[in-house]
Amino acid sequence: MLTPQHIQLLEARGIDVETAAKYGVVSSNRPGGDWISIPYVQGGRVVNHKHRTLGQRKEFSQDAGAVKCFWNFDVITDATLAGEALLIAEGELDALAAIQSGFPRTVSVPDGAPSEAQGEDDRGAKYSYVRDAEVSLRDVREIILCTDADGPGINLMNDLAVRLGRARCKWVRYPRDCKDLNDALVKFGARGVAETIARAQWMRVDGVYRLGELPPLSHAAAHDIGIVNLHHHYKIRLGDFCVVTGIPGHGKTSFVNEVCCRMVLEHRFPSVFASFEQRPQLDHRRNLRTFFGGKLVKHMDPEEIRSADAWIDKWFSFIVPSEDDDVTLAWTLERCAAAILQYGARIVVIDPWNEMDHIRPGDMSLTEYTGFAIKQFRKLASKYHVHVIVCAHPVKQRKLDDGSFQIPTLYDISDSAHWYNKADIGIVVHRKSKTDTIIRVAKSRYHDEIGEPGDLLASFNRETGRYTVIEEDAWRQSA
Repeated sequence: MLTPQHIQLLEARGIDVETAAKYGVVSSNRPGGDWISIPYVQGGRVVNHKHRTLGQRKEFSQDAGAVKCFWNFDVITDATLAGEALLIAEGELDALAAIQSGFPRTVSVPDGAPSEAQGEDDRGAKYSYVRDAEVSLRDVREIILCTDADGPGINLMNDLAVRLGRARCKWVRYPRDCKDLNDALVKFGARGVAETIARAQWMRVDGVYRLGELPPLSHAAAHDIGIVNLHHHYKIRLGDFCVVTGIPGHGKTSFVNEVCCRMVLEHRFPSVFASFEQRPQLDHRRNLRTFFGGKLVKHMDPEEIRSADAWIDKWFSFIVPSEDDDVTLAWTLERCAAAILQYGARIVVIDPWNEMDHIRPGDMSLTEYTGFAIKQFRKLASKYHVHVIVCAHPVKQRKLDDGSFQIPTLYDISDSAHWYNKADIGIVVHRKSKTDTIIRVAKSRYHDEIGEPGDLLASFNRETGRYTVIEEDAWRQSA
């Protein structure tokens, strides 16, 4: 039973004596005269008692060796309350304030709030009661954390959110001059408690927003490359990731070189080449001179060569490993970033993927590593607002009866189907005959902006280093 003194102290806190008695609150005969005992019930049986004072001095204790659990635990698994939000208070009197205000699915923590937040460190016993209740809490979709509005209460709120999952937790803001639900009850009655809980806000989870909370994105323009009819299928847009494949020797590097050169002429976009099968001083210089001059280098006079070289130095940079360098993903990405920041590269070319040193963690499969690498290339494109092109060889193709090769697909690229799934644009360059080359845009993520999948039939002129489209084969049809 409750003594008259305890009844008076509880009523001063706004707690109905009937509510307190219903939950087993009784006066204690401990020395001091102002102790009450609050039973902890789990699974229908008393497993612990909280002993506390109600007067000016605040003292707390629990039964020695008792079970550590939420107070009012059984409402968590009460089927009649399923679907209602679960309230977690810092103390039993705050929980009683919520219960008598119309929120029966309320519990409180067993031992108050910590002076310092524990964060994700779960090695101690402080929050063992949360771990022990994990199965019971599994189906609770909404949890309102009604901890005190002071330093320790905020620590408790954040620690609980870490362990319960921030995505399903709300927090409350108390009325002025109130630090907990009991204060709200005393000052504003049950309505004050109800309004406090109704105002509870979801805890912020980084990366989740309503559309109106997001800043507007700058529109990335789609740029015509300048190859006749290619704009129906492929336009350059900064921030996109493009993969180009084709049987070695079938012209994919020549196609990418022309794309980069035309983007200089049409839009003044510098490029950086990380070309691990070409030497810039020989291969790139020869190819870029030929494109600039429109003729083979052997047919260019010294002044034409000087003009071509000045053009190359102005618009192109090159990532060149030394003999001692391991051309890993991290090594390559760091140098791509340097070329972007120091030389203004807007197009980044990795050619080919297969020649890099793919050092992957022992617990990561080749497919997982490839997916991770593609994600890093996409992040590079997005972070620096550049167009990233990766050339990747397909697996060895089987010869057909007539001696030709079947056209590879993006799914044929070595190591992973991620090349098709994760690319914004996927292109296959395939030499159909000695004179004709198929340029197939096999994947386009944004048809209305960067083009639709389809084929072009083109001829590569080695004398000028350029492709000429012979006919538009199937851009209006599915490839």
